[in-house]
Order: sequence, then structure tokens, then C-alpha cells
Amino acid sequence: MIFSLKKQLTVWAIGLLTLVGLIAGGISYMLAQTGVGMFLDHQLLLVAGSVDEGSQLPAMQAKFLRENQQEQQYGFVIQVSIAKEAVRSSRPDFDLPIGKASGYSDQMFQREKWRTYTIVYPDRTVQVSQADAVRREIASDAALFASLPIAGLLPLCWILIAIGVGRILKPLADVTLAVTLRDASSLTPISAKNIPAEAAPLITEINGLLLRIHESIESQRHFVLDAAHELRTPLAALQLQIDNLSQSRSPEDLDARIAELRSGMQRAAHIVGQLLKMARYEVQSESVRCQTDLSELVKCCISAFIPVAEKSGIDLGMVRDDKANILANADDLRILVGNLLDNAIRYTQEGGRIDVAVEVSGNKVCVSIVDNGPGIPDDHLPRVFDRFFRVGSHKAEGSGIGLAIVNAIAKRENAEVKLANRQGVNGLIATVSFSLSECRQTG
Repeated sequence: MIFSLKKQLTVWAIGLLTLVGLIAGGISYMLAQTGVGMFLDHQLLLVAGSVDEGSQLPAMQAKFLRENQQEQQYGFVIQVSIAKEAVRSSRPDFDLPIGKASGYSDQMFQREKWRTYTIVYPDRTVQVSQADAVRREIASDAALFASLPIAGLLPLCWILIAIGVGRILKPLADVTLAVTLRDASSLTPISAKNIPAEAAPLITEINGLLLRIHESIESQRHFVLDAAHELRTPLAALQLQIDNLSQSRSPEDLDARIAELRSGMQRAAHIVGQLLKMARYEVQSESVRCQTDLSELVKCCISAFIPVAEKSGIDLGMVRDDKANILANADDLRILVGNLLDNAIRYTQEGGRIDVAVEVSGNKVCVSIVDNGPGIPDDHLPRVFDRFFRVGSHKAEGSGIGLAIVNAIAKRENAEVKLANRQGVNGLIATVSFSLSECRQTG
């Protein structure tokens, strides 16, 4: 499910702000009501304190009769009680009972609630009253006015939040636009300028991915170019050999030319097969592994190459056979050992010797292949695992991919492969080491 980060941020921010605004408005409303109530109570106290024995009451009654209904409702009612005289009031026909003690009280009169403040003097009692409905109306109006700024600012805050979120996420929108406008072949890094810190790791990982894709594409491009170059020579030779077939002058000559053609086709097929293996190992990063008897696997590889070695007059044999089981892909290991044996046979002169050993030492199990061929110049050793690299001074033919395949398989199997010249004598030592954390010794 795809969702809008901008929309969610805006909705959440506006929602939280609105919730806080409503809570703040509610608190302001209640505090304003309480404050107005206290203020009106204080007014009752002040009015009551300013009243004498009632000399002002006749004038206040006359004023009351001249007021309209709204003014009459909002005014205070003053009552004065002196000894045994009748209670005098600023409002005719207002007969609210006089309190017996000084202080505030709530009383009912003509089904209406009244708030009163009473002061008891030695010679008189003064009581000032105000309708509770009027007080609530005044308090509500004041509280509403106190809340209006918050209510008025909320829509403005919504607009500012929407604008702010848009500006905050604008760098991400700019990155999206830049990627959208890119050419499909562009693998240059994405600019991280002005990117929020939270988004920077994502941009970094994307740039890392683009770099790996670029390296992979470059590797494949070089592979294709090298493969085309390597195939050009055997294909040209095949074309020449096919042309030579038409110039055969005798059955014997035709048989010889067909033998040359067959040999050329075999070389071309070998190169193509090696190229396919190399491509497969570079694409696949993992293999299916199972418990494999390393010693038996090496013996099988040696048996397969003994006829080739005997044909070249080379003594191929196993000098050490430590038993060890490892967790590996047996088919891949056969190719690895086979390529090392094939390389040793190709570069060992007639009458030479190749010794193979499987040795468990410390926390490693090693397969070593030692020959007494010419070895490899020291300055060429760092490049022996490069694709299509050959030691040009030697006459042996090869695809130049065998050791690259060995290195690719070794990486897949978490093994370490090394080539080193023998000390003091001619020859090369090829060693493939497996850690005991990846293998289980038996026997």
C-alpha cells in the first residue's frame, strides 16, 4: 500500500494542533467563566459595602421604573433591613429573604436562582442580589470572547502547517523530480544537497546501489568485449580451415584438414563453455551446499585427468589424503579442482610431475596442487585471476578464464585460493583453503 508522507504529516500535525487548540480553548473557557464569577462576586461585595441605611433606595426605585426590561434584568437589587422596620428594596415587589449572616449565598425567588452577598451591621443588614441567569450569560460571553482568538488562529495554523510540511519535504520532491527526469542509462549519484538527515541514509544507500549497478554493468561490458575478442581468433581460424577444405587434393589431405577443423571447433567450444561458466558464477552469488567428502572429490578429479597427464608424459598423483567432509557444492568444487589440474597439466613440460594433497592443519583443510613447470613471473601473480589474462611467454594454449572461474567459485564457497612460485626450484603451488568453521573433519 502506497501512502503520501506529506498528507500523513499534514493530517497528523493539523489533528494534533486542533486537539491541543480545543483543549486550550476549553480550559480558557472554564477559567474565564470562573474569573468572571469571582469578579461579579467582588462587585456584589463592593456594592453592599457602599450602601448606607437605605437613603439611596427611593432614587434607585425611580431609576428602575424608567429602565427597559434588559436593563432591569442586568441590574443589582439592593435590600436594607433596619430593626423592626419593613425591608426596603431598590426594586419594587422584590421580597427575597434577608440572610442572617454575612457572606455569599444562593437563594431561589420566583423560580429563579439569585446570587446574594449579605453584610450584617449592628443596626442594619444590607443584602445585594443578582440573577444567576444574568451572571451565567455575562460569564459565557466573556469566556467565548476569550476563546475566540484560539478559534480564529486554528485555520491560520492549518494553512501554515500545510505550507511548512510542503517546504520541509520539498528536497525529497526535488530528488523525485530529478530521478524522474533522468535518462534510463544514467547511473550518476543522486545529489544529497539539502536532504533531511532522516532521508540521507536512504539517498546514501541508493547511491551505493547505483554504484554497484554501474560496476556490474561495466564488468559485464568488459566481459562481453573480452569474450568477443577471445572468440574472434578461433572463429577466424575455423573460417580459414573451412575455406581450406575446398582446396584438398587427396583423401589424406582432406582428413588432415578435417582433423584441424575438429580441433579448432573443440577449442571454440571450450572457450564458449568457459565463458558460460564464468557468466553463471558472476551472476549467482550463492550455491546449494551439502556435506561433501573433499578427499574423494579430489581423487575423482585426478582420475579424470590421469589420461590427459599420461598423454603428455606427466606424473600426476596424490601424495597426501587426509579425510575431511566440508559443506560445499560438489559440482562447483569439481570444476575448481579440475581447472587447477588442467592449468597445471597445460603448463608442465613433458616428463614433469604434479603432486596433489588434501591436508588438515590447525583450523583449516587445504587442497594443494604442486607442479614443476615454469611457474609464473612474480610481477604477473597479482593478475592471474583476471579474466582472459595469460602468461604470454609460454606456448601453452588456454582460454584465459580457468583461473577466473576458480576465483569466482572460491568466493562463493567462502574458500581462499592462492598461487605462489616454489622456492628454490621451478614450479607453481596452487592452494585452496577451507576454514574448519565451514567444514567437519571425519575419520
